Amino acid sequence: MMVCESCHKAEVSIRFGEAQMCLDCYNGEMAKELGVQAESYPETVSIRDGEGEPHVFHLKKRLDQEGIFMEAVEKGTGYCAFEIEGDLHGNQGELLLELFAKIERGLAERFVLAGELVSDRLAGTIAYDKDREEIPFVVVDGKTYKWEEIGQMLARFEGFQLKLEMVDPLDEIRWEED
Repeated sequence: MMVCESCHKAEVSIRFGEAQMCLDCYNGEMAKELGVQAESYPETVSIRDGEGEPHVFHLKKRLDQEGIFMEAVEKGTGYCAFEIEGDLHGNQGELLLELFAKIERGLAERFVLAGELVSDRLAGTIAYDKDREEIPFVVVDGKTYKWEEIGQMLARFEGFQLKLEMVDPLDEIRWEED
């Protein structure tokens, strides 16, 4: 574990110029540079999914010249994550509430149940697979799947057309409603 060059306590999470810093020290430096303070926020939040199951997320806030970035990563697996960005001089409390709402919307719909697709749509995240570096895996409903498993789930749709769309993590997946 690399230790922050500024406080010598926390683990490095960001490179700031040549310095490697923890998020708190980085935000402190950015606050001085930008004239904006990172307001306090909870370290974790628990939000229930559409099935009523609780999910605990670790929260991070990062000040940047482009704005304020917030991220919620599910504890344990670390695979379920939500990101949002806001105006540098905007209301950080409202930004946090927007992140909570994005998490709730993201957890509301279940796509896979007992290894089968629940409906005719699927949403997830492409993630690094350290065991098979050349082929990523797909995270759906906070669970990892290999592409072969996704293919098995899609087999019942043989002959159907497929639409695959990449969406920036800061954006939200939106479905066309008929």
